Amino acid sequence: MGHAVVAGCWIVGRSTRVEMFRRTCDRSAAAIFVAAVARRALSTTAGHGPRPLDGVRVVDMSRVAAGPYCAMVLADMGADVIKIERPVAGDDSRGYGPPYVDVRGDGGNGESRMSLYFVSLNRNKRSVCVDFRHPDGKAIVRKLVERSHVLIENYIPGTLDRHGIGYEDLRKINQKLVFCSITGYGSKGPWSQKPGYDVIAASIGGLINATGDAVPAKCAIPITDLMTGMYAHGAILAALYRGVGDKIDCDLLSTQLSMMFNLGSNYLNAGMLTKRWGTEHESVVPYKAFKTSNGFLTFGTGNEAQFKSFCDRISMPELTTDERFVNNECRVKNREELYKIIEPLLESKTNEEWMKIFEGVPFPVGPVNDMKQAFNNEHVKDINIVQEIDCSYNAKLKIVGPAVTFKNSSNLIRREPPLLGQHTNEVLTSLGYSTKEIELLRSKTKLSISK
Repeated sequence: MGHAVVAGCWIVGRSTRVEMFRRTCDRSAAAIFVAAVARRALSTTAGHGPRPLDGVRVVDMSRVAAGPYCAMVLADMGADVIKIERPVAGDDSRGYGPPYVDVRGDGGNGESRMSLYFVSLNRNKRSVCVDFRHPDGKAIVRKLVERSHVLIENYIPGTLDRHGIGYEDLRKINQKLVFCSITGYGSKGPWSQKPGYDVIAASIGGLINATGDAVPAKCAIPITDLMTGMYAHGAILAALYRGVGDKIDCDLLSTQLSMMFNLGSNYLNAGMLTKRWGTEHESVVPYKAFKTSNGFLTFGTGNEAQFKSFCDRISMPELTTDERFVNNECRVKNREELYKIIEPLLESKTNEEWMKIFEGVPFPVGPVNDMKQAFNNEHVKDINIVQEIDCSYNAKLKIVGPAVTFKNSSNLIRREPPLLGQHTNEVLTSLGYSTKEIELLRSKTKLSISK
């Protein structure tokens, strides 16, 4: 199958990339980055500029959220990410729906649909269906690793070792490989063999107990998964910079504990157990989502100048000299008294009216938006973070692009979220397999369901 075409983007041809990897795989990652800089003079990416990780290849054997998110961030920055998926089923998140997108134009049933959950985590990747439990599939993985710089996986520790493609096996064929394992609880300890999900790590690590009001609450998005992916991506970049290869372990529980930052520090050093504050802040007042006449408005005053500005704008300057509220420590002790004063006033006007009143204030303020309101925000529209792509498989998708931009390089979306096995032929051909050999592999191992 040929290269996918994304609206307004040009994708480097296979022969160019193969030669690029042939030149870089036997050098340190530091040299890879230097070579990437040199190649920028040759880049003709339709005005979008070069990408920070041009020339880096990543084998993504992860599924669902944390690993795919990590790989997507690397892909956004230019890495060639090859997503290894199970034949027939693929990544579990392909079935996380509804909602789905119809990719065949036949109503979106079964294989003709793709979950929007999967869409959100897998742009800029190529999909290859490989059964690594089969000797031929294992050989394909090893050939890919020979030509790659990074491998990301999220199997229970020991799984890939049992199949002969663990870190110690693969470093024998690529000493400079950066091998990143993302697990629930790490590779050591009594819980290392337990499966892990975001909400479980958030429960065990204290986040859910600290979230909500009367009862514990989970975050609306898998924040522990996403943060683990961010930790992994940073660690991978650091290992690439060193250029000597490494084995990286990231796990959900360790990420969650590290995320508890001041709450964890409060307990460890002051014995203070966390209580649930809803949208309030334990140590800063005023700070929460306040009810207005048509919704909620969130703001916080983190210093005395900000509190004075707030009091002036609501025409209650006397609050700044009230002994109960003269500084933040006093306001924390007397939060209920302060809220009894300002809450009725805040509820008397709309979000829009308050936003006009607070225009130009030194403290941060914003309405509590739903998704429609969030994406229709004038600032969100102006920064063009939402990118629309025309997919090769009969779909037009709107995707929230990277949150980071570069002045002298690009990370625009250049590749659609892939169909299952969409690039199997393409990638295997680049590895030296003939059409006949690929068809034989498909018949022997159900290598790919795409034709």
